[in-house]
Amino acid sequence: MIGPVARTDAAVARAGGQVFRALPGQVQLALLALGVLIAISACSVAWLDYQSYTPSPNVCRHDQVTQAAALGCVPPQPIPAPAGFER
Repeated sequence: MIGPVARTDAAVARAGGQVFRALPGQVQLALLALGVLIAISACSVAWLDYQSYTPSPNVCRHDQVTQAAALGCVPPQPIPAPAGFER
């Protein structure tokens, strides 16, 4: 499945490159500047959004539970079953 998709993506990229090269130089430069401006804006928004990120705890694997204190990881906690649910 990935083969046909990769070929299609490559064909679309080639066609887009041909269309871009057919444009006048000033239009190419304007599109490139606009793309860089959009990329800088997107990175700035992502960076500002990342400021409130708190990392999740380092959860131990099942075979590391006995050494949790030495490894600095948190043992997994059992998830309580929802009300009215039986196993």
